[in-house]
Amino acid sequence: MFGQTRKIGFATLAAISAADCAAHTMNSLGPFAVGELIKSGQMTAAQAGLWSSTEMLFYAAAMTGIASHVDRVCLRMLALVAAGCVIVAQAGSAYLHVFWVLLCLRGLSGLGLGALNAVVNVGASRIGQPVFVLSFVMVVQTVVFSVSSLFLPYVGNISGQKGIFLLLACLVLVLMPLMRLLPNKAHTAARVLQDARPASGQATAALFAVLCYTGGSLAVWPFTERIAASVGLTSDAFGSLSAFANIFGLCVCFVSVGLSHNKSNMRWLSPALILTGVICVFQASPPSWLFFSAAFSLNYALWFFIYPSLVGVTCLIDPSGKLASRSGGVWMLSQAATTLLAGGVGNSGQYMWVGFFSFLLCLASAICIMFIRLRKIIAL
Repeated sequence: MFGQTRKIGFATLAAISAADCAAHTMNSLGPFAVGELIKSGQMTAAQAGLWSSTEMLFYAAAMTGIASHVDRVCLRMLALVAAGCVIVAQAGSAYLHVFWVLLCLRGLSGLGLGALNAVVNVGASRIGQPVFVLSFVMVVQTVVFSVSSLFLPYVGNISGQKGIFLLLACLVLVLMPLMRLLPNKAHTAARVLQDARPASGQATAALFAVLCYTGGSLAVWPFTERIAASVGLTSDAFGSLSAFANIFGLCVCFVSVGLSHNKSNMRWLSPALILTGVICVFQASPPSWLFFSAAFSLNYALWFFIYPSLVGVTCLIDPSGKLASRSGGVWMLSQAATTLLAGGVGNSGQYMWVGFFSFLLCLASAICIMFIRLRKIIAL
């Protein structure tokens, strides 16, 4: 692991890790914000679903738009501008309470988060060894979010909406200096690589696999704090559970990094997708807090194996980074749609059918991966 880190360059990996942490702040820590907005009476579950989906749609728009210009993307400048947008959006959300204004700020936040995630995916494609790079940066991500998830419940109890959103803004602000280590010029190889056209069937299957997995596994994610409360977990207990899930995910990340150069690692991808589908049923409609805790932790941990593997496949199919950037856009489009569905269902507190729908989507993702000839695209 450390030999490969030195080969790629620690400063570059640190910069991409900072962009990755900033890009996923709302993915991992968003449930605390949603939970606070619902608990304080600022929004209903349906409004919170629309609020989250708006951010995801703009996230998808940013990544899809950037995908068409990956050969000209200057990673450093894009990351710094995007981080600034996120900070403004989060700081504004700390002080404003009008729903439509908060919705507009989610659009700004989504653009920034999407651009940051594009930096991560394009950077991983340009460096090479995308599965290793994505697994490595997710190790850093789990450490950052483990610590954050311990503090956020206390901040929410003391300062409510203002405290949570200001802490989210400060987290991105602290990460910005590291983003200055990113290269500011487009890699010359990217222009050559973009001319290589991947097999359309392989590319479509990879995008569809990402779409189904992310939409299914994350359908009820913004509402997990509310589901936890329905089975008796307090906000502090949910914060501790989130920290444990991050640590569990960290262990999975280390395993993924260690196996990232092993072709047999991909053999576990389809079974992991099917297992996630089963887990989603119990996470959406848990019979007890114990079932919820186990499902939440397993789903979270498996994400850190499945997501870098799926995006890594798109990088290997199309080394220019265009397909990887589009995969991020597809992720947000699918999650936006399923989150909006979950938000509507959540008004009655019944997420069971969303859980079964998530299972079907994860099953479809596994079938797509079986279609892709991984042995032919993975060069060792």
